[in-house]
Amino acid sequence: MTMREKLQALLKEAAEIVAKAKEEDREFTEDEVTRINEIKSETDDLAVKVKAADDAQAAAAAMAGKAADRPKPQLSGVKDRQEDGDTATLGGQFVKSALYQEFRKEHPSGLGEGSAVSIGRTRVGSMKEWLAGRKATEAPLQVGLGHVAPIRMPMVDQVDRDNLTILDLISRGESDGPFEYLQVTGVTRNAAVVQDEILPGDPDTALKPTSTIQTELADAKPYTYADGYDVTNALLSNAPALATYMNNELEYSLDWVIEDKLLNGTGTGGQPQGLLNTTGVQELTYTPGADAMAQVKAIRQAITKITTLPGGNVTAALMSPEDDEAWDLLQDTTDRFMGQGPFGQGPSTSWGRARALSQRLAPGTVILGDWRQVALLDVEGLSILAFNQHKDYAQRNLVYVRAELRAMQVIWKPNRLIVVKPVETP
Repeated sequence: MTMREKLQALLKEAAEIVAKAKEEDREFTEDEVTRINEIKSETDDLAVKVKAADDAQAAAAAMAGKAADRPKPQLSGVKDRQEDGDTATLGGQFVKSALYQEFRKEHPSGLGEGSAVSIGRTRVGSMKEWLAGRKATEAPLQVGLGHVAPIRMPMVDQVDRDNLTILDLISRGESDGPFEYLQVTGVTRNAAVVQDEILPGDPDTALKPTSTIQTELADAKPYTYADGYDVTNALLSNAPALATYMNNELEYSLDWVIEDKLLNGTGTGGQPQGLLNTTGVQELTYTPGADAMAQVKAIRQAITKITTLPGGNVTAALMSPEDDEAWDLLQDTTDRFMGQGPFGQGPSTSWGRARALSQRLAPGTVILGDWRQVALLDVEGLSILAFNQHKDYAQRNLVYVRAELRAMQVIWKPNRLIVVKPVETP
């Protein structure tokens, strides 16, 4: 690394310390104060050396009869293997961070057997950046993933459709801390036409009716959604490969944790309260049959229970992969598939509503309603850290990489969602 590059790296590190303290709305820590003073001393020394080198270069150029302001030659086709990483991705942000750069500097040829690894927590982006590829929208069927093309050509469908998940359906936003809010668990609209003049002695039925709103106080508190995975020392030292692996793994690991807490969070022991444990969510039971037809009818009845509410809307139905299979395999009396069959690629729907999948739901249980009433609010963004002080990882040349998302979940109007499940048998 040249003196200029080292100087720029130090200035960038100082700017990151300042930005982090400003983002967290706090004073510098003792370690940060010490580091800033060290950076100040190093940059002052480097600035003097850089100036001396510039003066020497100018003098040499003048003596050689060359212009002193000759531009620095540019090397083409030469780049570090790390630059192959896609810096627009979260994995790319991690391998470009100052802490990972320092790790690479300390181990330029890779990690030796039993070497200690500790790459501190590095913020790689906000929740909005991580979920940028999600399809969340007011009506999932309006996006390319679930859009039904108005023109259909036999045996031709060039739309590549992924499965919808709960993270594609819910709302997203930001919060700067915990808060209390009122969950709307029920609304009764009693508006009616009454006579123009109500006189004393008129019966109560002549009075103007009143509407009621049932609410319940709820807490929204930050929670760390975290999961980790194992990588080898060789993979940790290979920046482009590590960035690619992290980008793929994050979608599985963190998605799984967030989805579980959104649905099954207990609301105790610091956990957020999930949808299945929230008061006010409607419920409808049915008796399962030989196929999915009983569930099909129950879902249609559940849609009515939501749409008869003021402003009620059903944006999607969330079900298990097993139920999704049962829907696809429904056949009529002549053994024809009621759906698209094995050769169709159109969007999967339940009574015209998008069908999303969740492995966290038990077979037979379906949740539907207005999924915009469930929100995930970013608090501190997504961070990644790596270490091998875990079990016997150092001896086995493994490193534990942990991803953490600090966020909170809220359910604004639980009564806008309904759980459809089989009747419990004693």
